[in-house]
Amino acid sequence: MRVHKLYRYGVICIMLLLPCSQVQSAPGYHPGSYYAAHVIRKGGELIRSEESENGYRWEDFSVARIKGNRIPARIGHGLEVFADVYGMPLGKPATLTVIRPQRTATGKTGSRTYTRTQPLYPSDADDVQVFNYTYFFDEPDELVSGEWIIELSYQDTLILRQTFEVYPDPM
Repeated sequence: MRVHKLYRYGVICIMLLLPCSQVQSAPGYHPGSYYAAHVIRKGGELIRSEESENGYRWEDFSVARIKGNRIPARIGHGLEVFADVYGMPLGKPATLTVIRPQRTATGKTGSRTYTRTQPLYPSDADDVQVFNYTYFFDEPDELVSGEWIIELSYQDTLILRQTFEVYPDPM
């Protein structure tokens, strides 16, 4: 009976690790603890913001997180990657690259690449910085099935690569 419980516990542990197995890192800089999640925004208000890509940002909302990398293409749902990054010089900016599916003007599916330089957030430990990327689907044109790729790099060295599968909303 005891062997059966240990086997079942081992299978459960492996299954919990599978959804985030696509994170890859480079030697030298590496993610410590991290998670990939399907996020759902609850409540909130959309306000104008000069700092955002589309001129608006959400305020006063809560977030539900579901561990894993599969997300329905539904308004208010999205993706998040969080990682403690070791080995990078403090205060140096990293490069975030997001490759996402998009629908072209002719209705075909293509991809769009977005790149920006951003600092990592400091932590309580001297040798650890924090990376966080959260994206919610807010517009109908964002509801495109396909693979999202989130990459973090420093001086052309890949630190982190996480993929997400966005699938058609079953509702």
